[in-house]
Amino acid sequence: MTKSFILSLALAAVAAAQAPPQQQPQSLAGVVRLNRAPVSNTVLPVKLPRPVERKLANGARLLVIESHRVPLVTFQMMIPTGNLRDPQGLPGVAAATAALMRLGTKTRSAKEIADTIAELGATVNIAGGTENGSIMVSALTENFDAALAVLADILQNATFPQDEFDKWKTRMRAQIEQSKSQPGALATERMLKVLYPSDARQYFRPTLASLDKMTREDLLAHYKKYYVPSGEWAGIAGDITPAQAVAKLDKVLGSWKGGPVDKLSLPIPAPITEKKVYLIPRPNSVQTMLYVTNLAIDRTNPDYIDCMVMNQVLGSGPSSRLFRIVREEKGFTYGISSGFNASHFHNTFAANTSVRTEVTEPALAEVLKQFTEIREKPVPDGELADAKSAIVASFVLGLENPASVLGRWMTQREYGFPEDYWDQYTAKVMAVTAADVQRVAKKYVPADSAQIIVVGDAGKIGELMKKFGPVEEVPPEGN
Repeated sequence: MTKSFILSLALAAVAAAQAPPQQQPQSLAGVVRLNRAPVSNTVLPVKLPRPVERKLANGARLLVIESHRVPLVTFQMMIPTGNLRDPQGLPGVAAATAALMRLGTKTRSAKEIADTIAELGATVNIAGGTENGSIMVSALTENFDAALAVLADILQNATFPQDEFDKWKTRMRAQIEQSKSQPGALATERMLKVLYPSDARQYFRPTLASLDKMTREDLLAHYKKYYVPSGEWAGIAGDITPAQAVAKLDKVLGSWKGGPVDKLSLPIPAPITEKKVYLIPRPNSVQTMLYVTNLAIDRTNPDYIDCMVMNQVLGSGPSSRLFRIVREEKGFTYGISSGFNASHFHNTFAANTSVRTEVTEPALAEVLKQFTEIREKPVPDGELADAKSAIVASFVLGLENPASVLGRWMTQREYGFPEDYWDQYTAKVMAVTAADVQRVAKKYVPADSAQIIVVGDAGKIGELMKKFGPVEEVPPEGN
């Protein structure tokens, strides 16, 4: 996964928590859905363009999606880095390595790198990720060679200047201190510690302790060990032929070699069985941040597509139950959603929202009520059809972009799915029944085993939270 769902969840929650509490949305209870949209229940047949597969001189396996509609080329590649590769006791090394790679090479300063990329109108990204890292360069066809050369320079000649590293650590310390007042960050931090208490999955950023210990040598060691091809998948899409792609990539990246890197191995833990509330005090807070979560499925679980349809009904988008009821009918919040974080080693389900302090109890009760409803009652035919159509339409629209098509193939290769996985995807979505939705809801939506993370004014909501399970008050670590 690219930026992990966890970080996105935290940032979205922070934004929701900072919304002005006095501006409540108007009720839409009187709105009537006419159901006059031109919707067809026919399964849209989809056959993705097949990539051409090649092997590069450095050992990487390359997928090529050729499309000459737009003079644009995008190259991306998986790198065996990420938070789960951080040394024991030093969370943040992978993130620091990715952040500093663009800040100086043997021949270019940070400013020169930035200026060159800007002049080319290109995008060059290096992401540390959680389970895997990635590199990416995208540019107009005429500028692609020059942009690729910049990426190659960064990959092979990064110097990690000490002054830039010191600045980065200063920024991180400031962010961690600021996060002590940010409910979304505090809730995410506690959620991960509850769900993954025994390994590196409990961290989504550096800690103050790791920043104090981390050295430039740690970054250099991580860079040399993990920023290597190591037989990983790469892909290129756009205005380029397979022969051109191989020639260009071998020319600038052929000497960049390394590996192999040991594969990660972590267990997929089972859901927690006992309901519990974790209360993080935030005195005088006018809002309460709520996360309702538990462990669920990884990406290869055969229930994945059924779960996507179920969540489309429950908490994905403005037509979902949580949005319509908790936000529009009840007026408890500006925004609410639920979703799965399903990858190789992450298997979480969570709903999150930020509500006014005085409606904390009824809002949480309503979320759990909706969890119970989707577990106990079959989804009506019309609601199920709308959810499936929304997923299919979003999938098909995404295929207009060659880079998105490439991303689908990269996922297929990464997880070892069948070659026709995406060709069958829409049919499998449309085949999901109300019984399937109810079945996976009972397995993965935690009505009776919810791990409830609450950030708010403990003096006003502490006693009320006891209605939802045993309460443990935990400090706002911001760490």
